[in-house]
Amino acid sequence: MAKLPASISSPSDITALILEIRAYEQWYGQYANAQRVGSHYATPQPELSEVAGSVIREWAAAAPLTAARIEALIAELEHVQKTAPVVTITLAAAATSEVKKALVTWCREHMHEDILVTFRFNTTILGGMVLRYGSRVFDWSFRTQLMNKRQHFAEVLNRV
Repeated sequence: MAKLPASISSPSDITALILEIRAYEQWYGQYANAQRVGSHYATPQPELSEVAGSVIREWAAAAPLTAARIEALIAELEHVQKTAPVVTITLAAAATSEVKKALVTWCREHMHEDILVTFRFNTTILGGMVLRYGSRVFDWSFRTQLMNKRQHFAEVLNRV
């Protein structure tokens, strides 16, 4: 697999993707067996999300799709889920899907190609963001900036 799509950002997103592909794998295995013996298989293909469909198509572009190849895709996704670094980004409001995609894309370009990003929100930070990676915390929140320059802020208010 080349890269995770930006819409798959967190460990729970990968879990959902794996479950969806596992359901497809089960159907595909039964369908392939019916084809092999020349039987008609009436169970319809499970509906896949746009992301799962694109991941499977990208995986099938490298080699023909088989039950073993689908299992290999699942194994690779599980490996990424277990080994990828995870960062938590806290924003002042819930992130829109566009903001999430932009931040995930930036993190994958500048930090690690398979990094997983969990989003949270906390209105008390007022703006900006707080990034947590393991025991490291990078606080670029508006609240912290105000508190660090408390005296300067008071001087500005006095001039108003």
